[in-house]
This record gives sequence, structure tokens and C-alpha cells, in this order.
Amino acid sequence: MENWFVDALLVTLSIGIVAFVNKIFAKRKYDQRFAAIILYGIMFILAIGYGLSFGVVGVELVPFLSIVLFGVLVYFYSIIMMTALRYLPTSVYFVNVRLISSFILLFIGIVFFGDSVSIDRWIGFFVGVMAMVLLLEKDSSMKNVNYRKGIWILILGAVVLVFSHVLYKSFASITDIIPTFLLITFLSAFLSAIIFGHKQIKINKQYFKEIFVINLGLAVLYFYYFVMLFKVYAVGSLGISYKIQSYSPFVPIVLAAIVYKEKISFKKKIALVLVAISLWFFM
Repeated sequence: MENWFVDALLVTLSIGIVAFVNKIFAKRKYDQRFAAIILYGIMFILAIGYGLSFGVVGVELVPFLSIVLFGVLVYFYSIIMMTALRYLPTSVYFVNVRLISSFILLFIGIVFFGDSVSIDRWIGFFVGVMAMVLLLEKDSSMKNVNYRKGIWILILGAVVLVFSHVLYKSFASITDIIPTFLLITFLSAFLSAIIFGHKQIKINKQYFKEIFVINLGLAVLYFYYFVMLFKVYAVGSLGISYKIQSYSPFVPIVLAAIVYKEKISFKKKIALVLVAISLWFFM
């Protein structure tokens, strides 16, 4: 089993747990902009510690601006996601945004990064698509919402995801830049959160302690995700590595069944089996 594959599974598990933790925020109806200020503030502090431990190197202007842009995209994707979920069911959003971006990134990886995709991995890719499609379920509680608006926001989210992962892949081969990349990224994300959410600080300051406690664990997992993503993209195919990450919605499904005793439907059980088959073809 290749190291990049194991790393991709760990990345998927970590971002899946992050998604599950976000469910707590959704249930408690915290303001996302205020929560983002705290989250990216903690991650910036983690990046400072990481940089002091492994060393920060200088970067030229164009790479620096590219990393700053990446940090802005990281912040905006979290806001886009929460906005889209007002208009679309959770499964519809996460499945479609991952399906759309998976196909685009597979194409980009082949054309621009010279990724080779074997027959086995093509089979695994399309088996994975079948698994994701099985997660699509109607939500009768969202009959009167503006689906068309939600779809346009979803497409915007897919574009942001594609652009941000291409940027990440372009830096992945330069391993000594990781501490610098993370430091600039989370400073950029934190400043973006302050600029666009500073008005929420006074309104929501009474929730600071509880949001901080939850975000502390969330930030560690999210930071781990970004560090591991460097290792995955350094040696793994962009399209296939990202496809494995697209299975992250299954993590909160399983955790919700364990923690909240939520039932897993027959369709979702079949989908989980297909994911296992798909991963076997990727090995």
C-alpha cells in the first residue's frame, strides 16, 4: 500500500471529523463569521508554533501573493458552504460540490500536472461516484427554499475548491516551504475573518468561551489536515487524491450513528460498501 494512499485516508478522516464538529456549530446556531475569527486565530497561533519548530523560509512576491490568495479562499469557502446550506439539504450540497470538483480536478491533474490514471483507478473513481450519488436524498423540510440560488452558490463553492486545491498542488513539491505556506495562509484567513466579521465580535462575545473550546480541537484537526495534504499532493495524483477526500461526508454519517444514534439507511449502507470497493481499486 502506497504512503500517499494512507496519508489521503488520514486527510479524509480528519476533514470528515471537522465536518462532524461543524454539526455542533450548526445545532447551536453560532454565527459563522464570529466562529471563523476564533478558528483562524487559533490556527494562526498553531502556524507560528509550527514555523518556530521547523523553520520559516523567505518567498518571492508572486508565490507570496498566491499563498495570501489561498488563505482568502480558505476563509471564503467556509462562508460559501454555510450560505449554501441555507438553501440546499446537507447531502445535496456536499455530494454535488465534491462530485463537480472531483471531475474537474481529475481533468486538471491529467492535463496540467501529468498525472497518470490506470484502469483500476478509473474504475475506483466511477464506483466512488456511484457511492456519492446514493447519498442524494430529498429533504421535505426544505420545500419553500430557493434551490436555484443554492445551486449557484454550490457552483461557486466548487470553483473555489478547485482553484484552492490547484494552488495547494502547485506548492506541494516544495517541502521546505510548508511552515511558511501555513503561516501566510492562516494569517491571511484570520485577517479576512476580521475584515468581514469584526462587527460580530461585540454581538457574539458572550459565546466566546464555548466557541473557543470547540474550535481548539477543531483547529488542531484542521491544521493536521493542511499539513498532511502537502504530503498527499507531493507524490499522489491530484484527481485520485482529491477523490478519496470526497468520501469525507461518510465520516460524519458514521459518527452521527455512533454519537447521536442516527440510523444509516439501506442506500447509505450500500454507498459505504461502494466506497470500500472504490478505495480497494485506488490502492
